[in-house]
Amino acid sequence: MTERLYYTNSYVLTFKAAVTAIDETDGRYRVTLDESAFYPTSGGQLSDKGNLSGEKVVEVVEDGGEVYHILDSKPGFSVGDKVSGKIDDARRRDNMQKHTGQHILSRAFIEVCNAETVSSRLGDEDSTIELNRDTISDDETGRAEELANIIIFEDRPVRIEFVPHDKLKDIPLRKIPDREEGPYRIIVIDDFDWSACGGTHCRATGSVGMVKITGREKVRGHFRLHFLTGLSALEDYRWRFDQIESISNLFTRHGRESVAAVEGLIEENAALRKKNAKLRKEMLPALTEKWYGEAREIGGKKIVTLDFTGADFTEAREAALGIINRYTAAAIIGVDDKLMVAVSKDFGASAADILKRAAGLYGGRGGGSPQLAQGGGFSREDIKVLLAAPEKILDI
Repeated sequence: MTERLYYTNSYVLTFKAAVTAIDETDGRYRVTLDESAFYPTSGGQLSDKGNLSGEKVVEVVEDGGEVYHILDSKPGFSVGDKVSGKIDDARRRDNMQKHTGQHILSRAFIEVCNAETVSSRLGDEDSTIELNRDTISDDETGRAEELANIIIFEDRPVRIEFVPHDKLKDIPLRKIPDREEGPYRIIVIDDFDWSACGGTHCRATGSVGMVKITGREKVRGHFRLHFLTGLSALEDYRWRFDQIESISNLFTRHGRESVAAVEGLIEENAALRKKNAKLRKEMLPALTEKWYGEAREIGGKKIVTLDFTGADFTEAREAALGIINRYTAAAIIGVDDKLMVAVSKDFGASAADILKRAAGLYGGRGGGSPQLAQGGGFSREDIKVLLAAPEKILDI
């Protein structure tokens, strides 16, 4: 079995080791060493990456207690050779911050509202903890996040202890491991948290930088929280800050007033849309008369074609119904990548059939009734073509 150097020191980033085996499966090579600082994917934490004597290690996995270093190409070394290992330090630091931050956040929720973590996942872009509650209030979330960051700012020591099974009862573990063999690797955050864990961790809480909860959701009767740490949290803050600054500049308001400004704009827009709908309804008879007057005649039948690019699809429906309820005609209306087809009852053709032919010719989809059908998935170019030559989709 590989001796795991990270097990006693997460800050080992370079090492030398002997190659004990190499095997190949589906073009990928698995390399085992007598000792390694590479952390394999396990316990919700992603593996390290790096290289072995210049050969890129794309993944590290654990199987049957053995650590396998995965290479995408055949290595230039052989079994028995000594190789130099180098860990991607940025990825290792990120994983250490996430895992230590997760321990701190999990304990914080126990302290604030007695909510225990039942699972965690530390991803490349997003990390989560799942709590054994179906709901967590905004106040509880805020207090737990604040406590977690206080522990980080206090820069408390984080140490590794190896404890035999019969001594586990003497320490306040969040969860006692199921297996009985030992000793157990315990990550201790000074006077705050004790957790059995095989992951890589910071030497002190201050190295986590900060922890920020970024999302909340219910899942399987539990409550899942999304969070970021360290530079990932800083990057998240940057783009959020930039967005708020851009919005506040548009309104020439302070960033803290952005929400109120946007809410005011939404209310104003809703009022204008309501007024516009009222005016459109009043103008519809005159517009339908105009559209019908401009209709082309195909096979002795009147066909109205309209391009409503940028309009609300509701407007297309109102226009279509306004035409067919007043005249013996068909209305074909394009709205961006959507198509509305309507025919009067005495027109002698089915709107659903016309839409089906359009979808067959141009790759869209949709359906409807003999009088009214609608679909989407068309390209703007195809919408323009069929509006210019509707005879292609008519069977009259």
